[in-house]
Amino acid sequence: MSRTILNQKRSLVDILRILVYLVALFSFAVLALTGFYPVLILGKHITGYLVMIHATFAPVFAVCLAVLAVLWARQCRFTPGDWPWFERLVRRVTSAEGAEAPSRRSCFGQKVTFWLIILLALPLALSILLSMYPLVGTHWQELLLSLHRFTAYVFSLVVIVHTVLLLRMKAKK
Repeated sequence: MSRTILNQKRSLVDILRILVYLVALFSFAVLALTGFYPVLILGKHITGYLVMIHATFAPVFAVCLAVLAVLWARQCRFTPGDWPWFERLVRRVTSAEGAEAPSRRSCFGQKVTFWLIILLALPLALSILLSMYPLVGTHWQELLLSLHRFTAYVFSLVVIVHTVLLLRMKAKK
C-alpha cells in the first residue's frame, strides 16, 4: 500500500467526485454539529449564529448531494450480482441452472446507504423549506420541524454507516 490517494493517477471526474464528496462530508459535519449540539447537549433550540451557520451550509450540502447523485449513480446502481440470495431463490423455484454470482456485501451496503442518503435528503430539505413559507398553519410547521429533526437523525446514521463502509472498502484495496 505504498501508493496513496495523492500520487495515484486519476481522471478529472474522479477528482471532482472526491472533491465534492469531501465538501459534502465537511458540510454534513458542520450541519450535524450546529443542528444537534444545541438540541441534544444544551437542551435548547438552534438560535443565533448557529442557525445562521446551519442555514449557510445547508444549500452547499444540498448542491453537493445533487452533484454526488449524478456522479455516483452509475457505480451505485443495483446489479443482479448484488442479490445472490434472490438469484438462488429464483433458481430453486424455477429449477433453472446457472452460475452463482460472487457476493460483494460491502459494495452492496455502500449502494444501499448511498440510495438511502439520496432518498432521505428529499424529506430532510423539503420539510424545512416548506415550513419557511406560510402555506400551512402553526401546527403543521411544528410537524414539519419534527419531521426535519427525525429525518436528520436517520440521515446522520446512514451517512455515518456509508462513510464507514467506504473507508473499509478503501482500506481493503
